[in-house]
Amino acid sequence: MVIEKDLVENVAVQAVAEEQTEPACKHHWVIETANGPVSWGECQICHEGKEFQNSIRDADRDY
Repeated sequence: MVIEKDLVENVAVQAVAEEQTEPACKHHWVIETANGPVSWGECQICHEGKEFQNSIRDADRDY
């Protein structure tokens, strides 16, 4: 049983190590003016785009 556990842990550690080798962009988002529930944003560096919520629901807040 210990051997199986070690194999699983080694695979998990190897997968995490492989993910970290890829360079990641430190995004600098430019987000459109709020006009509705979401606004489009684009990274000035890598030009990745995504939608941003324009409001926070009560469930998302840290009280």
